[in-house]
Amino acid sequence: MKKRILTLAVVLALLAVLATPMAVFAQTTDVTGNVISGYTFSAPGAISMGDMAPSASAHIDSSTDGSLVGNNAAGYTLTAIDAKGTNTGYMVSGSDVLANKHEIGPSAAAVGPADVTQSFVDTTGPTDTAVELHVSQVVAYTDTVAATYTITITFTVTAK
Repeated sequence: MKKRILTLAVVLALLAVLATPMAVFAQTTDVTGNVISGYTFSAPGAISMGDMAPSASAHIDSSTDGSLVGNNAAGYTLTAIDAKGTNTGYMVSGSDVLANKHEIGPSAAAVGPADVTQSFVDTTGPTDTAVELHVSQVVAYTDTVAATYTITITFTVTAK
């Protein structure tokens, strides 16, 4: 009999524990953040114009692997220029300077002098666009034969 009472007491105790809802305490944490205006710009890759023979025709080449991605609601402008302090707009090899100005632009049909700011992108909202750099150089018969004429183009992204 004692055994039955003890067993009944254990069963009633388990039943009481299982039947009584256990209290669960939950707390929450809010995670907040602000999306700010930002952009990522990758300039078009380097261009090698190779061997440029003297000619009245321009040597033309391009690079198409640049990009501008940004979320500014007002948009962006992207400009480019040869910003060096001397011989601005000209390809140079040491002290040798080509006679004709180098030209740059966003397309082969829209190149202009490298010493004048050229517009490459002008958006009115968020953008995800490819950036191409097209170059043109006329080499004169009076230009000095030299290796590695160069010009550095500086791109500037401006949020509107």
